[in-house]
Amino acid sequence: MSATHSVSIAPEVDEPEAQARLALCAKREIAVCHVVSAEIWAGAEAQIAMLLRQLAAETALSLSAIVLGEGRLGAELTNSGIETALIPRSSGRFLATFHQASRLLRGKKIDVLHSHKSKENLLALLLAKRLAVPFLVRTQHGMPEPHTLKDRAVYRMERLTARYASRIVCVSGELQQRLAGKVSAEKLTVIRNAIDLNGIQSRLTVAEAKKRLGISPERQVAGIVGRLEPVKRVDLFLEVARCLSQQLPSACFVIAGAGREETALRDSLRGSELERQVLFLGERGDICDVLRAMDLLLITSDHEGLPTVLLEAMALGIPVVARNVGGISEVICDNVSGRLVNSADAGAIAAAALPLLTTEDSRSQMIGNGLKTVRKFSTELNASNYMRIYQSIVFSR
Repeated sequence: MSATHSVSIAPEVDEPEAQARLALCAKREIAVCHVVSAEIWAGAEAQIAMLLRQLAAETALSLSAIVLGEGRLGAELTNSGIETALIPRSSGRFLATFHQASRLLRGKKIDVLHSHKSKENLLALLLAKRLAVPFLVRTQHGMPEPHTLKDRAVYRMERLTARYASRIVCVSGELQQRLAGKVSAEKLTVIRNAIDLNGIQSRLTVAEAKKRLGISPERQVAGIVGRLEPVKRVDLFLEVARCLSQQLPSACFVIAGAGREETALRDSLRGSELERQVLFLGERGDICDVLRAMDLLLITSDHEGLPTVLLEAMALGIPVVARNVGGISEVICDNVSGRLVNSADAGAIAAAALPLLTTEDSRSQMIGNGLKTVRKFSTELNASNYMRIYQSIVFSR
């Protein structure tokens, strides 16, 4: 079955009420302030940057952002002309951040505080209470990844305070299902992740892209893109690479990303034949050129929301083999626009990947179907759906 891309926004209203709401919408701007963290740059941060760039063009919206930490996301928003207030990590603990954010927002008439991760959700709630901001929106980009007892406490508080949110946006239907028993159904909305279809491009040929990575153009390349963290299962990717290398001894396997597991992953290859076939690229700012070098993208995660890199790869004409987790099946139709594997077995994933590295007919068909699919995930549609949410909650009173 093909993926469903409908978006649940608000219950239907009578026509006179709808007309009155439209009249209100035309009278004034909605002031929305996003509360985000710039500690890392990953799929969620890329989605936030794309969304805010698109929303900045909305004439019915007054847009601003509070950015916690100094990183790429803050620079992206500032360079896009978005009113951005930066609170450096050196500002200290949570309460200090709260007081500084309060000072930054005091005197501004904000209609909606829109937060994107657990700590930011709690910060936005406190800011709303102190500054009488009437509406809170949260975006759920994925499931929690608690590493410490403090993380678990934050996630528990976030769940307990979810009832104060006017709307919780889930980036996949699967995430919505996971939250359905914990949050009132009327608060949950699905708006799937998107990409800037005009901005996802590489000027390099496949051969040029491979050469830039030091790879011979004749070698098959399978890769993974993401944080080197346990949930991404890069260890499983290496096991798949080991299986594939037995059939394709000249293949190259690239890992684009950085994280806490890098040392352990490198150590696991030390002295093996596979070590010579694996290339660690680190965190990259030229991800489209890196993807261009790949003949196949593998997604081996234990869980995902809806991966940005999945959409990027499909837009660039790169076949994808992914574990059937999170919202991936809402994009990929198995054996049509990609391959889904209902297993964490490296052999099963390698078996699904091998034909896409060796058989041109299989590749061409999936590439064509992937390109058709990804056109449904545009930033324009994504931003339009968020605007409908802001309007539905602000003008519903």
